[in-house]
Amino acid sequence: MSSNLKASTVIIAAILMGSLAVFVRNVPLHPIQIVFFRTFFGFLFLSIPVMILREKFSIARPKTVVAIIIVNLLTISSYIASIQLIEVAIAALLLYMAPIYVLPIAYLTGERTGKTIWLALPIGISGLYLMLTPYGEFSPGIIFGLISGLCYAAMFFLMKSIREHMSSLNITFIFLGAISLIVFPSLLIYPLKDVNIFWLLGLGLIPTAIAFTLFYYGLKYCKISQAPVFALVEPVSAAIFGFIFFSETLGDKQILGSILILVSVALAWRKIS
Repeated sequence: MSSNLKASTVIIAAILMGSLAVFVRNVPLHPIQIVFFRTFFGFLFLSIPVMILREKFSIARPKTVVAIIIVNLLTISSYIASIQLIEVAIAALLLYMAPIYVLPIAYLTGERTGKTIWLALPIGISGLYLMLTPYGEFSPGIIFGLISGLCYAAMFFLMKSIREHMSSLNITFIFLGAISLIVFPSLLIYPLKDVNIFWLLGLGLIPTAIAFTLFYYGLKYCKISQAPVFALVEPVSAAIFGFIFFSETLGDKQILGSILILVSVALAWRKIS
């Protein structure tokens, strides 16, 4: 399989992750409880290929793995909280402010970043700005979104380093199991409401088990500076899901912003080695 095709799994994963709000908004639970069910059912789904493939687990760089678990927990919980408070597309875009933090740091740490990547970044950020123009103040939803973006940026560096030593299935299985165990007490703290089991199963499968595995697989074949730009597909995907399922519409500027983001992804795509 070519590097291009392998790296494309990051974009496929981003599209699947864009569907997260469809499940979250049909699960009337506390954000931490949603994190539990998302990671727990994702863990159960991944146990099937783990058993079939007889995956052998070996934890390389334990400190990095622990950091990945913590950062993923913060990213997932803050993003879900943001989705519950503001429009789907805006929450996703705040999550994907990660390139703002990732690219300069990647450059400072010595990664070779071509001119096209530096062209793709301002185009993508301009698109992000246009999609955020309706908001003139910080709200809890915006703050949670910004936190998710910061944590997501940290995750790119952690995952890139560990992917040289552990498989994507191995990493995803471990962190989903660990996070579900950490947040399990939330079921005892907050009262549970009636929830359709099919929404919980979908939450654990589509934007979690499948999406995370594809994402971490493709991350190995992208530069740190490219992966977050490819992942900017998720806000556009989230906007489409928001329109289809919740009738959330975007203004002219926000539509233009979506187009600019897609252009930035196309530019970064050309630079895969």
